[in-house]
Amino acid sequence: MKTGYFPGCSLHSTAKNYETSTQAVLKKLDVQLEEIPDWNCCGSTPAHQKDHLLALALPARNLALAEQAGMKEVMAPCAACFNHLRTAEIECAKDQETSKKVQGVIEMKYNNTVHVLNILELLVERIGTEAVAKQVKKPLKGLRIAPYYGCMLTRPAKIAQFDDPTNPTSMDRLLGALGADVVPWGAKTECCGAAHILTRPDVVVELSGRIIYEAKDSGADAVATACPMCMSNLDLRQSAMAKATGKEAKVPIMYITELLGMAFNIPQSELGMRKHVVSTASVQAKIS
Repeated sequence: MKTGYFPGCSLHSTAKNYETSTQAVLKKLDVQLEEIPDWNCCGSTPAHQKDHLLALALPARNLALAEQAGMKEVMAPCAACFNHLRTAEIECAKDQETSKKVQGVIEMKYNNTVHVLNILELLVERIGTEAVAKQVKKPLKGLRIAPYYGCMLTRPAKIAQFDDPTNPTSMDRLLGALGADVVPWGAKTECCGAAHILTRPDVVVELSGRIIYEAKDSGADAVATACPMCMSNLDLRQSAMAKATGKEAKVPIMYITELLGMAFNIPQSELGMRKHVVSTASVQAKIS
């Protein structure tokens, strides 16, 4: 299988371990990633706050480049990138006037022929959990994982058009295929605070803390995510959470692709497992 690939800024910088684990896992699943040539930032948070047309044009340029390269689908591992690319895809498809304005801004033809996927869609709907299960060499038996989807993989529903917006199960099924015990909990789609870390870190620490402490109270050995921003807030802020609440956190946060890689018995050096702030040693020890 071959699919277009939009890494986005995070996977080439702060979330490098997300990229290396994604590439290693998909290689095992016989998926060939074709990176969009000359791709640009999807706009992230600033573009959407500044100008809606710009916020559409930035991701649309990437889709236009994907069209020129002959791609029919593009997979974006970052939840925010997926959401922004999918928004451009849908808004340009439903309104010809918007599409014309976007094409004028990017100075490129865009025919809206490329479909955008997130990493869970690719794994669950294109590859399938049975194919994933066949690659498991080291089942995550006895490992209790809390699947965390965050805001942008399933919401808003009219844009994401993927899974249930309030009670998604795609990651749950993936974890089940790896042999892990999926923790039932109520914070799987709660907001971590996202980019408010730049302006209101106190809000992010409070929101992310609620997620971490619920995971801990639910008996989770780790939290699984598919979003670099969520990873940053949940993994990096746990000492601030402990300082604010007086309660120790120390819950490992892992990309879903890292857990897949562990179950596939891919060497840790290929997965980038040493890039976490909260140590994942307890997770690794439990299945070793």
